Amino acid sequence: MRFMKKRAIFFLVLLLSIIFGIAAVDYSKKIASLVDLGDFLKTRSVNEFTYKKFVEGSIDGMLATLDPHSTFLNEEEYRRMREEQRGKFYGVGMIISQRNGKITVIAPIANTPAAKAGLRSGDIIYAIDGESTEGMTVNDAVSKLRGKKGTKVVITIKRPGYKKLLTFTIIRAEIPERTVEYAFMIDKDTGYILLKSFGEKTGKEIYKALKKLKKQGMKKLVLDLRNNPGGLLGSAVIVSDMFLPEGDLIVYIKGRTEDDRNDFYARNNFGFENMPLVVLINRGSASGSEIVAGAIQDNDRGLIVGKTSWGKGLVQTIFEIEKKNALALTTAKYYTPSGRCIQRDYKTSFGDYFNPQIQTEEEKNKNKPKFKTTKLKRTVYGGGGITPDYIVDSGKLSDFLVKLRFRDSAFFRFAVYYTNNHKDITKNFKADAKVIDEFKQFLKKNDIEFTDKDINSDIDYIKVLIEQEVLNIKFGLEEGTKRFLKIDKQFQKALSLFDEAEKLYKKAQKVK
Repeated sequence: MRFMKKRAIFFLVLLLSIIFGIAAVDYSKKIASLVDLGDFLKTRSVNEFTYKKFVEGSIDGMLATLDPHSTFLNEEEYRRMREEQRGKFYGVGMIISQRNGKITVIAPIANTPAAKAGLRSGDIIYAIDGESTEGMTVNDAVSKLRGKKGTKVVITIKRPGYKKLLTFTIIRAEIPERTVEYAFMIDKDTGYILLKSFGEKTGKEIYKALKKLKKQGMKKLVLDLRNNPGGLLGSAVIVSDMFLPEGDLIVYIKGRTEDDRNDFYARNNFGFENMPLVVLINRGSASGSEIVAGAIQDNDRGLIVGKTSWGKGLVQTIFEIEKKNALALTTAKYYTPSGRCIQRDYKTSFGDYFNPQIQTEEEKNKNKPKFKTTKLKRTVYGGGGITPDYIVDSGKLSDFLVKLRFRDSAFFRFAVYYTNNHKDITKNFKADAKVIDEFKQFLKKNDIEFTDKDINSDIDYIKVLIEQEVLNIKFGLEEGTKRFLKIDKQFQKALSLFDEAEKLYKKAQKVK
């Protein structure tokens, strides 16, 4: 037992040497004192104490004194990070979420073990390998569903319309994880790409998507980076390179000194440099998303629409520890071509740094430094994050819609019920008066309170949300997304700006 304590503390001291460059340390004295502290806490604390938590908590505390993004990755976190970057993992292949307090299958992924076994949208995961999912988080469930290739997992399902529980024994297999979530045509000449993160395969994925859309007639593009948290720097540079002419500066990073600078330029002409482009961002767009948006904006290559991005411009270098754990340590900062630091001030900025909401005065650009260093000397704003050329709110849901959509999961649950009882649904499905009446009856049957005034006040939104969820289940999430974009205010604004975006980049092309 004493050996295990010492090994845990040795691990902590080893990390100290990595972080702070402590080369000559009297490890025996350090370990002895920390073990004594651990023993003291274990015998005196009213809360449960383990040396593993003690060590990891100590590391997190140290890193918190540096910046908000330097972090220790335990074995599970490090494994997930590598899977996301590689673009593959081993599991069953389905999208799950918390719906109405239950771990629920949103959609099985095509041609995966889950889809082949017959799992359906709306299936409630009752147990995994005999362990109840009651009180389990989505991350907990994901961890249990993933595992080594070729191993079995037993999933117990409660399926709407069935009295008995259903049991599926599924063999885990390699599941490709795409970073290009959707790529489709909105109309005969407008393409749409939703990029959800930046991994090792993002460059190949987006190039393939762009070629496919161009073959289908694409002459202009909406690139959706909303809620994209970033990922690999190299992939963000490649995505930017897709749209910028050779030689344009994309981003530069600076370390502790002025001399510690690396510049990244567009190095290729991929054939998409002369296409009107509008990029969507919001508060959930961070890191790699901000590199792309900043490069497009500062080179006057396209227009940015949405809300000011997160402001995460710190470069993390990964130090692997014992091949299982890792340290993500901030070693530099990102700057856009105009010289704007992407990182938001985490020491003196408004409110809680990790609060996803943004204050109105920041959206109005009050007190934000101005930069006139784009190719066309347009005014862009610093202060952290990327401020859109057109600030567009996504719209606020009424309390009734929030209740229906998030607390009751009413639209999803109704769609599961509706698709189980109607087999003649086509891609042209519309939530007409008959469907709305059936929706009301469903709400009553499930004791979800409403009035006709509630329904009528939000009828347009309700219709589209019903259509989206029904199409999600019947034809896949892409079809549902296409329908939702019709009421997406930020996307609709983007569609109106292609003429301006074209004039902008044509002017910029003339600037040497």
